[in-house]
Amino acid sequence: MEKILSKIRNIFIEIISTALTFLCLGIVVELLISNDILGWSPVSNVKQSGEAFIGVTALLVLYILFLKKRN
Repeated sequence: MEKILSKIRNIFIEIISTALTFLCLGIVVELLISNDILGWSPVSNVKQSGEAFIGVTALLVLYILFLKKRN
């Protein structure tokens, strides 16, 4: 059971890392070209979500730091 939970946790961490990488890349590209990326505007999405996005991001960062500290 512990192996299954470990695999699920690792998959979850990889998905979050990949999603945050794409978000950061999208923000950088949008700032460089000053235009939406294929109809997607990550900067305006972050602006519109406001405090909810900041809270979720803070929780994810704390969770990742906690996992690194455990290992």
